[in-house]
Amino acid sequence: MDSGMSHTESPFHSGEQQVQERLGVREKIETFARQVVRDHMPDQHRAFYEMLPFLLLGTVDDEGRPWASLVAGRPGFITTPDARRLDITARPLFGDPLNVTLRPGADIGILGIQPETRRRNRLTGRIDTVRPDGFVVAIGQAFGNCPQYIQTRAVQVLPEIDDVEKQRPMSRSDRFDQRTRSLIEQSDTLFIATAYSDHPDAVSQGADVSHRGGKPGFVKVEDDRTFVFPDFSGNNHFNTVGNILLNPKAGYLFVDFEAGDLVYMTGEAEIVWDGEEVQAFAGAERLIRFRAEEVIRVEGSLPLRFNFGEYSPTLGRTGSWPQTAETIAAEKERNVYVPFEIVDIKPESEAISSFYLRRPDGKALAGYKPGQFLPIRLTIPGEEAPVTRTYTVSDAPDAGHYRLSIKREGGDALVSNFFHDQVESGFRLEAMAPRGKFVLDQSSGRPIVLLSAGVGITPMIAITNFIVNEGLRTRNFRRTTFIHGAENGRVHAFGDHIRGLTAEHEFLTAHIRYSRPGGDDRLGVTHDSEGHVDMALLKRLLPFDDYDFYLCGPPPFMQALYDGLTGLGVRDKRIHYESFGPATVLKHDAKPRLLPADGEAVDGPVLVCFADSGAEVEWSPDKGTLLELAEAAGLNPAFSCRSGICGTCATRIKCGKVDYIEEPIAPHGDDEVLICCSTPRSNAGEDSCGKDHGVVLDL
Repeated sequence: MDSGMSHTESPFHSGEQQVQERLGVREKIETFARQVVRDHMPDQHRAFYEMLPFLLLGTVDDEGRPWASLVAGRPGFITTPDARRLDITARPLFGDPLNVTLRPGADIGILGIQPETRRRNRLTGRIDTVRPDGFVVAIGQAFGNCPQYIQTRAVQVLPEIDDVEKQRPMSRSDRFDQRTRSLIEQSDTLFIATAYSDHPDAVSQGADVSHRGGKPGFVKVEDDRTFVFPDFSGNNHFNTVGNILLNPKAGYLFVDFEAGDLVYMTGEAEIVWDGEEVQAFAGAERLIRFRAEEVIRVEGSLPLRFNFGEYSPTLGRTGSWPQTAETIAAEKERNVYVPFEIVDIKPESEAISSFYLRRPDGKALAGYKPGQFLPIRLTIPGEEAPVTRTYTVSDAPDAGHYRLSIKREGGDALVSNFFHDQVESGFRLEAMAPRGKFVLDQSSGRPIVLLSAGVGITPMIAITNFIVNEGLRTRNFRRTTFIHGAENGRVHAFGDHIRGLTAEHEFLTAHIRYSRPGGDDRLGVTHDSEGHVDMALLKRLLPFDDYDFYLCGPPPFMQALYDGLTGLGVRDKRIHYESFGPATVLKHDAKPRLLPADGEAVDGPVLVCFADSGAEVEWSPDKGTLLELAEAAGLNPAFSCRSGICGTCATRIKCGKVDYIEEPIAPHGDDEVLICCSTPRSNAGEDSCGKDHGVVLDL
């Protein structure tokens, strides 16, 4: 087996290390890179380069400006005299800045791509010698790159390969003309050259050239000198981003693969780490914005033609700029009900069906985190007013639809029965943006245990699908254990889906337990054990390491597991549970003294008047929220989430003021308060209703 670098220094310079630290991959990638980043080419890399008809190069001119270049030749124009030298028998193309930057001793980055197979390898080093017919590169670092975001193309070498220095139409400018702008906006591929060097002998420094790919149009031109594009997940080396962090100068090359035109440019790049566009562009981990200082366009200089094959399958998990703009617009309407339409209905079991929602206008949807729920409003015949409910979005974020997997509750459950009995494709309803606090903690790298029962499976499916998608996108798979309890196979939803995922992905394991198996159920086939999901099962399945636990199911199920986990010493902050509905607090501690959002203690007692019912009740901090106070007084106010998220409990306040334990998300009028998460402020003074009452509610 070929070993990694023979020297002891890190393969990364300080800029690359800073980015790795920022994104939490520093230790892991350092260990990995020392095995795969070499100071020589392994035999398979040598054979690879010798097959190629072109190379991408990154060099730096006398002003310190990087340029991305391309050299071409018939396969075999690249040879490897030994494992530390690359001999390239080719001259720079007409108009290519390489004609000026190609000189002995200069830093150089090299990228070899085989578009037919999506295979690519990279080198960094120095130009050893320059000959009339080519040059030799002494290698500093050699490593392979992943095939992500590369579109397949078959390469054809033209007869013009023998006359690459022939003069061609060429233009220079400090901005993009219309033809250049069109090429940029239609491109699915670009090449970027960067450089950083403050220690000439450091092997981790020098020039670099890299590939970026996306759906056609993934590069957005902002003005006649500026463009921006999303930077997707890569190999975590961060060679390009690390260079830009320390030296913003960068060069770009755009290729017209059909006409053979080449556009070279140099200028300054910046990394956009956050903002609404980063959040809204599917798959983007950051943006890179570039402002051109010099642009060179050479027509027909490329002696190759590329016949398009297919787009990278990885692009299916990435967005587009029009979609991003629509998503940002949708985010600005988060607290507004907008029209949706049911476009598909799929039964998941005898009890649960999935309803797929899209906007009738075809626009993108507001984003969400796996585990969140969707507030909906619909009109049901016979009801005097529209009915509101909230249901978990049961799939990983998708810009095209929301999926609600709804259980038929039976009895007098108005909305769930209506969905199962009356709703068909084409049915219209309204929805706000998804929301909720029961979400996957993406900042944690700990293994995950998902524990659910019954319809509590819905957020766990969304979380599982998200973990799988992120693993495929980033190649960083987080170890996940999926444990679910159901009565039997008739009511068990998503069984085939979970079994399919575990068969495909080693990082994901699942255990399904049935409490009352049916006649068609087979132990070891439809389910893995019988009984209820309990601590005895967890102890049998799990070595109790440092996990993140997620719980969702009936209140007794969650309470029993919460008590069992904490009893084994699992820290409370490692246990996440669905706080939607009445099962909001699993802790057995005495009810804590409520504090408003500003952190100041709430004084009591406060006399609260429920004007419609005529009830007067004395509130004190141990009585909880105004909703709990009303329930204790025998009232039945409308509520749903008990956390200020859905807005169902909005109640008109006639006088007095309240404090919010936590600032609510749901919208409410200036004369309304959300009683599920508020407490009265004072029994006297300007914040009260005078000498008799602290707060008067229209309830």
